[in-house]
Parts: sequence; C-alpha cells; structure tokens
Amino acid sequence: MKTFAKSSRFSIRGFILLFLLIAGGDVLAEQTAPFPGKKSAWNGFDRYDFQVEKFSVLVVVPQKAAAGKPWVWHGEFFGHKPAPDIALLNKGFHIAYMRVPNMLGSPEAVKHWNLFYRELTEKHGFAKKVALVGLSRGGLYCYNWAAANPEKVACIFGDAPVCDFKSWPGGKGKGKGSKVDWQRVLDRYGFKNEEEALKYKKNPVDNLAALAKHDVPLLHVYGEADEVVPWEENTGLLASRYRQLGGRIDLIAKPGVKHHPHSLLDPKPIVDFIECYGSVGKPRSLPPHRSDPVGIRSATLEPTKKVVYKVVDGHELYLHVFEPKNFQTDNQRSCFLVIHGGGWVGGEPRRMYPFADHFAKRGMVGISLEYRLFNKAKGITVFDCVKDGRSAVRFIRSHAQSLGINPQKIIVSGGSAGGHVALGTALFDGVDDPEDPLDVSPVPNILAPLFPVIDTSAAGYGNKRIGERWQELSPVHHVKAGLPPTIIFHGTGDTVTPFAGAEKYQKLAVEKGNQCELIINKGGRHGYLMFDDKLYLETLEQIEKFVASLE
Repeated sequence: MKTFAKSSRFSIRGFILLFLLIAGGDVLAEQTAPFPGKKSAWNGFDRYDFQVEKFSVLVVVPQKAAAGKPWVWHGEFFGHKPAPDIALLNKGFHIAYMRVPNMLGSPEAVKHWNLFYRELTEKHGFAKKVALVGLSRGGLYCYNWAAANPEKVACIFGDAPVCDFKSWPGGKGKGKGSKVDWQRVLDRYGFKNEEEALKYKKNPVDNLAALAKHDVPLLHVYGEADEVVPWEENTGLLASRYRQLGGRIDLIAKPGVKHHPHSLLDPKPIVDFIECYGSVGKPRSLPPHRSDPVGIRSATLEPTKKVVYKVVDGHELYLHVFEPKNFQTDNQRSCFLVIHGGGWVGGEPRRMYPFADHFAKRGMVGISLEYRLFNKAKGITVFDCVKDGRSAVRFIRSHAQSLGINPQKIIVSGGSAGGHVALGTALFDGVDDPEDPLDVSPVPNILAPLFPVIDTSAAGYGNKRIGERWQELSPVHHVKAGLPPTIIFHGTGDTVTPFAGAEKYQKLAVEKGNQCELIINKGGRHGYLMFDDKLYLETLEQIEKFVASLE
C-alpha cells in the first residue's frame, strides 16, 4: 500500500508537469519573452511587433544587451539602409520604432512618443537617454521630441533630415515640396491657415536652445545636391544656429548626391558616433592625441565638415574641412591642404588639424586629408596613397565653386610620408586613379612639405615598403622643370628621412629653374617642429610669408 501511494503521488505530479508543458507552453513562453506581440527574425536578430496605445511599435533585440540597455530610436523609415543598426545590435544596442504615420513630428506625435518612451524605460529598463535617428521626414519627429525632452536624448543622427517644414513639405525654398504632406502639416499641427504655419517658431531650426544647453551632440549626413530636402535650408541652417548656441554638430557632405541614396557605404562614422554618445556608463571618448604641442592642440579641434572626395571598395575617403569665420562659398578663398604622416601605414587626419585650423583662421579654407594606408594583406600600396593625394587635389579643383576655393590658389603641405604624398601630387605623372577626371590637373600651385620622405632609395626611407618599383615614387629622382614654388622644412639630425635627400632635391630643383627654398633646422630630428611649440609657430609664419611673397 505504501509503495502504491508513493507511485500514485509521483504519477500525479508528473501528469501535472506534462500538462503544463503541453497545454501551457505558450503561456510559459510568453512569460519569458522580453516583449509581447509577434516574434520574428530581422537580419539575424529577434524582432517583436506589438502595440502601445493604438499604434504599432517594434523592438529589435541584441543577442546580448550592453550595460544599461542603450537603444536607438528611429523617427521614420525603419529598415532602410540597415547596416548601422546591424552593427549597433552587435554592440548590444536595442533598436526601436513607433509607427505614427503622416503626423510629421506634430505635437500629437510627440505625445505618442512620450508613451512609447515611458513603456521602454519604465517597463523594460531601457536607458534613460536614447540615441535618435532621423532619416528625411524622420528629422521632424526626432528633433521635435528632443526639443521637448532634451534631458532624455543621448545624441541625434540626422540622415538628410527635414529640419524645417517650410522647406519640406512646404516647398517655400529651393525644394519642390509636397502638397499632400503640406496639407497634413496644416491639419496635424492645427494651423488655421498657411500664414499661421509660416510664422511657426518651433521647427527644429528654431528650437535648438534646450539641446545645446543639455550638450546633445549631433551628426548629419547629407547630399549637397539634395533636391527634396535642400541641405542649405535644413542641415546648413540648423548647423549654423546650433554652433552659435555653443552646440556640437558634425557634418558629412556627399558632393553630387541628391536626396537618395541615404547613409554611407561604410557606416563606421555613424556607428562610432552613436556608440560613443549613446552607450551607458562610459565617458564620452575624447579624440586620441599625443602629448606634444601639436597633438594637444589637435584634441580640441573639430572641422566644419567632412566631405567625401572619393569612394574606393565601398569605403568613403574624406576631406576634413576647416572654414574661415563668416565664410561664404562665393568668397573663393585660397586652400591649404595638409597630409598626415605615419610611414604610409599609420596616422590620421586629426594629427594635422592644427595646421588646417591655423590657415582657416588666416582666411583660407584649411583641409586635412584622409587617404588609404598601406596594407599588404588588403593589397593597398604606397602607389595608392599617392593616387589618393592626387585625387584630392583634382577633387578640390573641380569642386572649387561648392567648396568656396580659388582653384588656382591651392597650397599642399604634409609631414613625413604625408610630405611624400604632397610632393607626389606634382611629381608622379601617371600615378593616377583611372576613375579621376584626368583632364583636371592634380598639381598644386604651391608646395610646403615638412621633413618629407624625399628619397626612397636604400639611402633614404621606404625602399623595402615600396619594393622594386621604388624609383617610380622617389621625389629626388623625378625633379623636373615647371614645378610649383616650393618651401621645404627639414632637420639636419633627421635619421628617418635623411637630410641629404632634401638638400639634393633642393639643389636639383633650382638647377632646373624651379623656385625651391630649404629651411634648415640644425640638429633637428625627424618631426622636430611637432615637438616644439615655438618652432611649430615659426614654421607656420614662414609658410605664410612664402605664400604672400608669391601673390
């Protein structure tokens, strides 16, 4: 009897457990699901579609959430150009979207967004500050919600964003507008008539003070030929006003690009921006810098904008542009293009920001160049570095009008390997990217190389890295008549790019009828002026005087 009773009790418990597993499986699964609603797959991640209030929302879940549950919130067009979202999901960010169609960032839309924000932060533990993504009309949603809730915003990324409904859909400027959507603006915002809408003072371009006060960083990517959302009336105006308020905004311009295609081929700048400012519990990362005077200066500087000058293998290359104060593109200023060193294998444009910024403060357009770096595994050679330098000058010259540059007043400088690339713009005929406009000259009007790689023979620098074709990229072996006026800075104690090469180059250049000055620093090591603030400033002054003497 005792054995039968124990057996019966075991059978009953087993039956109950089996019943729960079979009949109540869905209930148990729902209890463990992070979100209600329909579960599906999105680019390898779990997606949940449900409703908040009466509106459809969705959340895409990372495989492992980052600390503090950081998240990205799309204003509109979720799923278009998803590469940044996929990268951020892999970094532990959640992605969210609320569908409130045709509300165009109206006060009603802001109220609905408030409910979704409360749902995700209070019920699901999402971070209190969110990274907003405003693509096209999504800019109205993101900026209007952010202006009402600045303390809840980590950062804003705008992709050709609408920043003023008078521009789009109103069509009251350069754009063609949209009659249907303009009527929706009038209806959704509750305007009595068009005149009242045109007097509205809470468009994103008008309503930035709270964001600047809360130090919300912005990043905009835009096409300079945007015919739908003209950048001058939207991103350009917003950027100007935000900077006047002391706010930070980074700009990436895509010359010749219209409203489409959106985003970037290489989403890294977008992903890095959102990860930097949208992560929880991490200090906003400061730009890397060296402890030398030039390195310290570089950490405090940011370009006016970055401009895509070339696309190679799905990767954008940028000009980091510093514009003078009160600059207008019809000014046609001189251009100072500077190229970083690093043996062709390292370095970055930021290293030369102080040079570009200095000449921008002197009324020029200063530009620090990004170029491909030597990578044997990827098949990138020193020839490619030189090609990019020549491409950059061609781009600047052929886009002089939109850049506000005089195409006949381009000065090219660079340090070490960057000095080599600078010299290559004038010397290495035929080392060209076939995609370039080859009818446009890559030769600058003035050269100002700093301790450059000038001899790539075994007695100089880079011989093994370049290989058996070293002589094709050796400046001292390509001196010819008709070169631009040149001023070279070099130290006699340079053991990296030996001084003898610079001395020989200058002698050959003069013999062939060129104007070429060699500024000698006795005992100066490689990069000497980068480590002494006095020498750095003296060098800049000498370049200025040299340029002025040619005018």
